[in-house]
Amino acid sequence: MPAQVQFSERIKWETFARVLALTMLLFFGIAMDLGFGPQPIAQLPEVVLYKLITTFYVLSFLALLATYLFDKERTRSLAWASLGIDIAFAAGLVAITHGTESVFLFALPLTVLSGAALLQRPGAFVAASAGTVVVTFLVLVDAQLIDVDLESLTVAWLRAIGPRDVPAPFDVLLQGLVQVAALYATALLSSQLVVELSRARARAVAEGRELAALRVRYEDVWSSLPLGLATLSSNGLIRTANPAFLRILTVSYGDVIGQPLAAVLPELDTDPSESNATIEIARPDISPTSEVLRLGPDGGGQQLTVRTELLRDAGSDGRLTGETLLLVRDVTRLRRREQDHRNRERLATVGAMAMAIAHEIRNPLASISGAVQMLESGLELDEESRSLMDIAVRETEQLSGWIGEFLDYAKPGSIQLEPLDLGELVEEKLAALAQDPRISASEVSLDLQPTVGETRVIADRKSMSSLVWNLLRNAVDAVLESDERRVQVCVVGSSDAVTLVIDDSGPGVPEVDRGHLFEPFFTTRQEGTGLGLATVRRVVDNHRGQVEVSQSRFGGASFVVTLPKDLRYPTAAP
Repeated sequence: MPAQVQFSERIKWETFARVLALTMLLFFGIAMDLGFGPQPIAQLPEVVLYKLITTFYVLSFLALLATYLFDKERTRSLAWASLGIDIAFAAGLVAITHGTESVFLFALPLTVLSGAALLQRPGAFVAASAGTVVVTFLVLVDAQLIDVDLESLTVAWLRAIGPRDVPAPFDVLLQGLVQVAALYATALLSSQLVVELSRARARAVAEGRELAALRVRYEDVWSSLPLGLATLSSNGLIRTANPAFLRILTVSYGDVIGQPLAAVLPELDTDPSESNATIEIARPDISPTSEVLRLGPDGGGQQLTVRTELLRDAGSDGRLTGETLLLVRDVTRLRRREQDHRNRERLATVGAMAMAIAHEIRNPLASISGAVQMLESGLELDEESRSLMDIAVRETEQLSGWIGEFLDYAKPGSIQLEPLDLGELVEEKLAALAQDPRISASEVSLDLQPTVGETRVIADRKSMSSLVWNLLRNAVDAVLESDERRVQVCVVGSSDAVTLVIDDSGPGVPEVDRGHLFEPFFTTRQEGTGLGLATVRRVVDNHRGQVEVSQSRFGGASFVVTLPKDLRYPTAAP
């Protein structure tokens, strides 16, 4: 608080105390006039005391009014003026009530306290010095060293008693010394107390500011941490949560505060009937961190690590409070990167094996297939033998195709960028796929929607052909397992990207398998190699695109591939 405001407030309180004292003195004088003192009622009406009270009522009003009218810079001068009013009031009161024998001598030390309260040490010692002057004057009057008639100014109810007996000079001097000593002792003690109080108040203000700054820093850190934080009460209810916690769990503040942890994170399998169930489950014996899989905001799997820390009391003993700090971290991307790293390590091993497989298996398969075909053409075979040779040739070719697919994935060549129309490429692959006897025999409906927008991209033609072919074959294989056999393809171009959408009416992809669908060797079919969709993902990554899988409007799977039109300006994630 600024010093000017402090002075103004002190003057107001000091004026209030003075007015209260004047009012009490007024009632005291009235009581004396009504006969409660040493004189009969109305025998000698009081005048001096009422004049004194009236005068200082007016001065107090003026001092209070000045605090509102004067500039704040002048409040220190008003404080000195207010102290002067107190000193004059105390001196006048003592003078009209028998001086050194006055029952109101305590008013002089009170002015010292007033000076200390208003102006600290300077005010206290000025008031003590002024009181010393008053006491010295009264002592000199009583010792008849100064010829001043104070009896005529004495209040009426004291004059009714008669002239007072003047004490001996030694007694007057002794009493004066005691009063002076009391004034300076009061000034010393009160000023020291006021100074210490002022220092304590300054420390409190400084600590309050530091606490406020610390709270702001705490709130900034609490709000800006990417780690989700929440505090739990002893019965497992959520008390506070930071924005990261709400963002990770995609909930609002009102939805989680006061709710049990089991309602917000049911994947932890907590038991709300037990007050410490959250701590026991979230902090297992093996590790203080639990990892759970939940349904994310985008419909995919969300991997979370949940950790708890028991909170301790702020006291020196550091006892546990029963409250818990809950730390939640979204590690979905981290787990995906770890999985991608494992895939790359696996692919490195596969690449090393690819050359050996190409030399040791593929060439013998070609020799076996050629030899069987020569035997079939050069020998007179019955129908059963010819059927067996056809099976051998067909199975050899199928195995050679699998190995070729494996080698293509294990040892990809460098991409050669060239302009191509993705819509036309899809038409070519659909036309080739329609020649497959399985398509016509199974009455599979291949529906190509009209292209929308410009569908030309700069990409590797061989990679794009592999991508489209693998997705179309994957869709056809899926619908062969369903009663409704429909595949719908759509190519849409935008300003900076081209999107390929392939929907089928097959059984779809279970939610639990979608995160692994593009991993090498992962397949849901008995005859699949698990490399077709892995190849799709690799082609999409090489062209800085995105591929997603979801449920189609036909009830099956929907694959959406988004590719930038130019690799120099990759499209943003959808």
